Amino acid sequence: MRTKTLLAAAAALLTAGLISSQAQPVYSQNVVGYATVSVPSAYVLMTVPFQVGSSNGGNEVFGSALPDQTQLLLWNSGSGKFTPYYYDTQGGFGTPPYWYMGDDNTPTNPPILAPGKGFFLQAPGGATNTFAGVVAVNVGATNTQSLGSFYNLVGSIIPAAGAVTNGIINLGGGLPDQTQVLIWNQTSGKYTPYYYDTQGGFGVPPYWYMGDDNTPTNPPVITVGQGVFIQPPGGGSWVETLPGS
Repeated sequence: MRTKTLLAAAAALLTAGLISSQAQPVYSQNVVGYATVSVPSAYVLMTVPFQVGSSNGGNEVFGSALPDQTQLLLWNSGSGKFTPYYYDTQGGFGTPPYWYMGDDNTPTNPPILAPGKGFFLQAPGGATNTFAGVVAVNVGATNTQSLGSFYNLVGSIIPAAGAVTNGIINLGGGLPDQTQVLIWNQTSGKYTPYYYDTQGGFGVPPYWYMGDDNTPTNPPVITVGQGVFIQPPGGGSWVETLPGS
């Protein structure tokens, strides 16, 4: 029997200033949708909330929507460094798919931007792109994303928004004390640090504090398509479920 499903959290796909999207109904366990994203010229911390094309390569995700000299930074948690990529139809060798390493002269394959993988994007003059693809998690299924004990640059693997500890976005098994979450502020060009700690500070639910680990605050909120740094001491898992219709 066919079950009509809608893109989960469709109402949450309209977010102030950065991302707006609409849901497309389908008859499948796989949910198809799109999100039109307006990217300012400042560095933006993002993630791709869909499976796009055959590999989620930068050429499939963005097509020709990016201006020349766009910089994309992929985080390597092992080395603790970013790997820079450039998109440039004129510079370097000017050969499709127009992706280069940080010197803007060494051709390379497009970066792979898998759902749940965070990255920085800086598009000179800004850009608008429509992400279109399949939600990486089937309806009613759960995805577990492993997090190492070092800083993990990640994002929601489904197009959902909310607090880090809500029913959709949460760390399985609970957050270890002293977990740090860094939310990027593209206006100031700085991170806003949050700490989760059941013992430190005032030890009052929901156990979230600002960077001093002493000032109580609400849990950090992640919008659709937003990347975030998470550092759980000892590691952890980000568990997300796509609700059934």
